[in-house]
Amino acid sequence: MELTLQRKHNLHAIGVLSLILSAILTSVSQVYYANRVQAVHPFLFTGISFFITTLYFQFFSIKQQSSMKWNKAATPILLKLNSASVLAFMGFYFALKYIEPAIVSSLEMGLGPLFVILLAIKQKHHINVAKVSIAIGTLVACLILIYAIFAGKSALITWSKFSLLGILASIICGLGAVLCTLYSKQLSELGWTSSMILSKRFYGIILLSLIATYDVILDYLIGNIGWILLMTLLGVLVPMYLLQKGIQYCTPFFVMMSLCFIPVFTFFFQLFDTRLQWSNITFLGVVLLLLLGISSVIVDRNE
Repeated sequence: MELTLQRKHNLHAIGVLSLILSAILTSVSQVYYANRVQAVHPFLFTGISFFITTLYFQFFSIKQQSSMKWNKAATPILLKLNSASVLAFMGFYFALKYIEPAIVSSLEMGLGPLFVILLAIKQKHHINVAKVSIAIGTLVACLILIYAIFAGKSALITWSKFSLLGILASIICGLGAVLCTLYSKQLSELGWTSSMILSKRFYGIILLSLIATYDVILDYLIGNIGWILLMTLLGVLVPMYLLQKGIQYCTPFFVMMSLCFIPVFTFFFQLFDTRLQWSNITFLGVVLLLLLGISSVIVDRNE
């Protein structure tokens, strides 16, 4: 019994560490991508990068798949996961073209816990009052950041109609991220490994990205292959694998709230981008999300 509890504790620790490392790598890639995407179609990178990502994890999952009998129950979950991945990743990369990276991250991560609560209410699950309070707090922090965009007080200073599209894409991204967490966990419970899940969840992204950019993707690839491969490795492959480990060993609410650390890292990394300036309101918003994220960790561990 004691060994079992110790194993659970160790697996939980691995999940937490994986989420932290994933957050750091993700924040760096967000800032770099946001700078690069200003002159190109936002879905050029997603089509190429996630195609490479799928091939990579497919290679490692072949042996695992051959040793496991296909469960028909996995098919509808996999379709839902692909749809959710489209919302999460394509919405996110679209938003990065029009809004500062720290705010995009904040809207995605901050609204995530609220969507978790709404889904729990719909499914008639018991809801912890502390978690509801934290979710509402993150919503308030997100509203502060949206105000910064409209008031011209974000790191980008000016805003346009495309900023509205960026905000909408960030909100959709937040919903997609929650659904990805839930569906990935369901596949894990069916015996799917992280590599197996990651090798099958991006088909929708690849297809839609190629449809949107089929006429320019080859020219873009030839001139940008170097940084695309680097960012695919450090900004997609490794963070995705670490995130999958976190999803596997931690609760959905903990995963979504721990990811609120990403905007904090992103805010400081984006200071190296000459397009952006220091924003007090953005800093206030990401700090509030950090404090709420820490609170969620305490609540989660006390359950």
